[in-house]
Amino acid sequence: MQKIFILAFWFCSVSCFLYSDETLLKREMMESETVKKPEYLYKVLSYRHWQATEHRKTVTLSAEDDAFIHLSTEEQLDRIISKYWSTVLQFVVLKLATDKLEGELKYEANLGGSTKYYHLYQGFIPFRSIVEAKIMFGSPSAVCQEVLEVVQLGDPVLREPARELSKEEILSPEIQRLIEEMKGTMRAAPGVGLAAPQIGRALQLIVIEDMDHTHLTTEQISEREREKVPFHVVINPRMEIEEQEKVAFFEGCLSVPELIGIVPRAKSVKVQCLNERAEPVFIEAKGWYARILQHEIDHLNATLYIDRVILPTLMTEGNYMKQWKKKTIKEILKH
Repeated sequence: MQKIFILAFWFCSVSCFLYSDETLLKREMMESETVKKPEYLYKVLSYRHWQATEHRKTVTLSAEDDAFIHLSTEEQLDRIISKYWSTVLQFVVLKLATDKLEGELKYEANLGGSTKYYHLYQGFIPFRSIVEAKIMFGSPSAVCQEVLEVVQLGDPVLREPARELSKEEILSPEIQRLIEEMKGTMRAAPGVGLAAPQIGRALQLIVIEDMDHTHLTTEQISEREREKVPFHVVINPRMEIEEQEKVAFFEGCLSVPELIGIVPRAKSVKVQCLNERAEPVFIEAKGWYARILQHEIDHLNATLYIDRVILPTLMTEGNYMKQWKKKTIKEILKH
C-alpha cells in the first residue's frame, strides 16, 4: 500500500511538473504572439557608423549586429545607453519606424539573459526607416570639421590620369593643407583610402588609414588578412605586383556610392613613393593593405574598381545585406 502511495505521489508530482512546464511554454508562446510591436524602435550606433550611413541607403552597423540587429524600445533606451555608451564621446540614437524595417523581427531574450529585446534577423535598417537621428556629443568640436566633396562616377576628373608632384609642390602650404583636408574627408566618409582625383584634383596623392575594424567579425578580419594600418601619405607611387596569385573580395568606392562588387586583386605588392615630407618610402604590403593600395593607385591611373569587377557580382549594398551577406565568395561566384 505504501509503495502504491509513493508511486502515485511520484506520478502526480511528475505530471504536475510536466503540466507546469507545458503551461509555462504555452504562456510564453502566447505572450510572444500577442505582444504588440511598438510603432518605433531604437538603435544606438557610433558616430563613425552614422557618418557612413549618411552616404548610403542602409544603416552601417558594427560586427556585433552580424547574427542579428539589436534594437530596443523607448523604455529600454536609457539602460542601453548607460550600460554600453556612457563612456563614448559621440554616438547616435536612431528612432526607427518599425513597419519600415527589412527582415524578421523577433521579441526575445539575449543568450543567457532574461530581459527581452527586439532582434532583426536576415535584414537591414533602410535609411527611409529613420524618423529621427539624435547625435549625442561628448566633445562637439571633435565632429564639427569641414570636409571636401567627394566627386562621383561620371565626373571627368576620375578618368583623367593624375600628374606627379614635385618636391617643392609637396612641401608647399597648399599641398600640406590638402593632405590634412583629405585626411578629414577620408575619416568622415568613413573610408580606408582616398585619392586626390576623388576630391577633384588630378594629382598623384593618396591618404590611407585602416584602424577601425569594429564592423567586422574575427573570422572576416582573418579571411581578409586585415591588419591595422596607421595614417600615412603616398605620393607619386610606383607599384610592383609581388605575387601573381589573386584573391577576390567585395569592394566599394566613395566615388561609386551604393554599389559593391567582387574584385580580384594581387595578394601582395611593393610600392616606391614619397611621403608628405617628400622623402622616399618603400612599402611592402599584403592582404587587405595591398588591396587598398591597388584600389587607390588605380584612381591615379584613371581606373575605377568597376573596371575590374566581376560584372555579375556588381550589386546594390541593400541587396548584398538582404541576400548575399551570409554567403562565401565561392558561393556567390557559383551563381
